[in-house]
Amino acid sequence: MYRREEGNVSILVSLIFVILMVSTAFVMDFGVIYAEKAKLVKAMDAAILAGGQVLPDQTDEARSVMEDYLLENNVALDQVEIFIAEDGMTAEIRGYTDVPHFFGKVIGFTETRVNAKTKIALGSLTSVKGGIRPFGVESFDYSYGDIITLKAGGGDGYNGNYGALALGGRGASVLIDNALYGYDGELKIGDFIDTEPGNMASLIPHMKSYINSIPETFNDYSPGSDRIWTIPLLASLDVSGRDQVEIVGFGQFFIEDVQKKSGKAELKGRFIQYVSQGDINFDQVSKGALGMKLVE
Repeated sequence: MYRREEGNVSILVSLIFVILMVSTAFVMDFGVIYAEKAKLVKAMDAAILAGGQVLPDQTDEARSVMEDYLLENNVALDQVEIFIAEDGMTAEIRGYTDVPHFFGKVIGFTETRVNAKTKIALGSLTSVKGGIRPFGVESFDYSYGDIITLKAGGGDGYNGNYGALALGGRGASVLIDNALYGYDGELKIGDFIDTEPGNMASLIPHMKSYINSIPETFNDYSPGSDRIWTIPLLASLDVSGRDQVEIVGFGQFFIEDVQKKSGKAELKGRFIQYVSQGDINFDQVSKGALGMKLVE
């Protein structure tokens, strides 16, 4: 009788041991699977966000950038599919990786296929934090590539206002600092901001030196170029002296020229479509300033 019980106990211990071994194998293998999926997702997210910087216009370039990022992160191109919408406003990457089992092989499991997907959507910027330049233009229906005067010369403005804005403070020194480095606060559609009246010609030497130090052109500039500025679009600049104006959108401009003629300061830029950081609205009509969001 005792021998029979000892035999039963041995069988039970053996079964428990096998169960523990199998459980341990699956736990360890699933840990590897989870890590490999996280690595794949991270590489795909980095690729799609990098490619999204040149959307919506440059879809071929966006695809090329995504592929380069994937390869740099050890993701083979035959493991992924890249889909970019015809209008360039959405993009998606679907991918997979086969993760080999180390312990699971003992019980017949050789590998597991892990699938992942990431998607971005572009929308109009509704708010911007950091980097906003202290100039504003009235909301318009110009075409991309048109040259727009962002800072008018003296005598060309409304009642002493020539396009300059007082962001975070007043005076020439604040204006120059914001022009060179961007206002570090947050602005959003519907905000009212102060104009900075006066010609402010003293900023021109600083601006001219800064712009001329960036050797890029409208036909050949890189994403993130310091010549690309985010500018508030205003309901109107037709106010007397220092007064408040309403933000109705944001525009993007490639700064072309800074001039000082007969004491008049002028700043001109080309209206472009460009992706920046900020809150977005998919239903709002684009004014050139776009934001990007991971939606899956």
